[in-house]
Amino acid sequence: MSLSKLSIRYKILLILTVMPAVALLVYLAIALKVFKDDKVAYVFDTTSQMSSSIAGQLKTRLDNIVKLTQPILQDLGQFQDFSRLSRAFLQFDSSLQAMAIMVWDEKTSSYKVGPVLEKEAYGFEKFWMLWKGQWNPNLVQLFMNETVVTNPFLDDRFTLIQKIERPEGRPYLVVLLFQLSDLAQQFQTKSAQNFYLIQKSGKILLGPENSLGQNLKDTLPVRFLDLNKQASGSGVETIKDNQGANRLVSYASVGWGDLYVISTVTEINALSAVEILKRKSLLFLVVLISATTILSLFASSTLTHALTKLFEATGEVTKGHFDVQVVVESNDEVGALAQNFNKMAAEVSRLMLQTAEKARMESELQTARMVQETLFPAPRADFETIEIAGFYEPASEVGGDWWSYTRIDDHVYLWIGDATGHGAGAALITSAAKSAAGLIESLGFSPGQALQELNKSIFDVSRGKVMMTFFLGKLNIKTYELVYCNASHEAPFLFRKKEGPYKKKDIELLDQNNNPRLGQSRDSQYQETKIQLEKGDLVFFYTDGVPDIRNPQNEAWGEREFIKGLLASLNTSTQSYKALSHFCESFQVYRQGTTLADDLTFFIVKNKEESNQEVSANEQVSM
Repeated sequence: MSLSKLSIRYKILLILTVMPAVALLVYLAIALKVFKDDKVAYVFDTTSQMSSSIAGQLKTRLDNIVKLTQPILQDLGQFQDFSRLSRAFLQFDSSLQAMAIMVWDEKTSSYKVGPVLEKEAYGFEKFWMLWKGQWNPNLVQLFMNETVVTNPFLDDRFTLIQKIERPEGRPYLVVLLFQLSDLAQQFQTKSAQNFYLIQKSGKILLGPENSLGQNLKDTLPVRFLDLNKQASGSGVETIKDNQGANRLVSYASVGWGDLYVISTVTEINALSAVEILKRKSLLFLVVLISATTILSLFASSTLTHALTKLFEATGEVTKGHFDVQVVVESNDEVGALAQNFNKMAAEVSRLMLQTAEKARMESELQTARMVQETLFPAPRADFETIEIAGFYEPASEVGGDWWSYTRIDDHVYLWIGDATGHGAGAALITSAAKSAAGLIESLGFSPGQALQELNKSIFDVSRGKVMMTFFLGKLNIKTYELVYCNASHEAPFLFRKKEGPYKKKDIELLDQNNNPRLGQSRDSQYQETKIQLEKGDLVFFYTDGVPDIRNPQNEAWGEREFIKGLLASLNTSTQSYKALSHFCESFQVYRQGTTLADDLTFFIVKNKEESNQEVSANEQVSM
């Protein structure tokens, strides 16, 4: 039967089934192609950022380790031996385990082991012979001003060999032995995305379990390693592994030696959202065509008009305009079809935004955790005669506030600081402050000396672009004598022991000798103040984010309500951690889940009324 002999009903049936089906199939193919390309680009961008981030962390660690050795090398003299100060520097960095000077021997025309500085008994001379036997060809590279970084033990222990020029004679080699345990865990974690630390030759230095020492090109034939010139910066490429699976690869140069960080993820895992979208779209297409076939039996001019609008809308969607909406003019099946189309377009748009947002948040949270985990101490501590309880919450994934405490003999160092702004930049400055604080504490500096040295470190790191307010106290837990120094930070509140509830007039501000912010000028001088505390006295430390807590109406908590809530909390319990818990509840009620405007940090230090009281095992914090 020819088409001209068919009734109008069946002609409408053919029109309403064939044309929308073809249009939707074309739209689906184009939309999936666009979504797939966009997803691949997004995965490349995300993995490239992760590779660059990890490479940057590794470079920073290597830079810090090399910078740490500079004072040691300057203190070495004419290669006689390392001094006690050098050994103290070595203890400061938990990563650096040993270092040695390799001096050229004219008689044997080879390097011999000179002074050796070790944190533990690593048997460095035996290690040097192993290194020399395995990596002797690299000595030629060292004379070409190249640096060698490798892990001959195939674990988290690395060596860095660097040539140092001497104007008075032949150059010498500095050999560093250090551990990268935290970074090694990142590479060993099993997930859909694998990370490798490799040399230009393809040798795997860090990676998933059972891959160390192997050549990456045996399983992943990455092309950038075969370039005649050394690749620099970062890049991406698509390859097939030895099992025939497509993989998305991104790489980033570490900037030390010939090291690269590589991230790989299978195309199947990267595009899983595309497959889900394809199945849902095909299912919806089948339902749509079936419904159209039934509705076409009762079609009319209204049906034809509505389908024209629907067809035009599908054309907009194929151009990538997923926000298109069809106006529903009836409540019958045609109207339902239009509503389903609107839902499909909205669902496609929502899925794309949701996938991108989820991947972004996961990347930021992973980076944030790596930065923040090592910065802060346990929130509670009990040191015989004093107890400490603290709270910290960043305004974003990472923050610029930092607080800490450390016991050194009969003294406890109390730190609190606030970097300019918040986010990754501020977090890096607080990380530098934490590292410098560890060395300062080990040298037994007074608060004034400590902030003076910390100011130089922050100024050298930030070049005056990022500054910190800081308050440092040194409390003698035997005599309760407190020596403190304030660098333009919010003055802590001192509450002397008294009978009855605390009132606003009981607050004493520790605001004598307010000094310049850290990082403002390298030559700033810092004056300190000494006061005598008694049993039962309490000090409340905080940053400016506390009174700036906001409610859903964007109204700040304010100084008045902040002090009112603090006094009420301190009067609820004589135990610092219970008072702090009550204080947290008070501002959380005001906040009602609103995003913080600034990082939130505070802690309480209280002198116990009975110095010989026992502390339960679950409340004792080991430092």
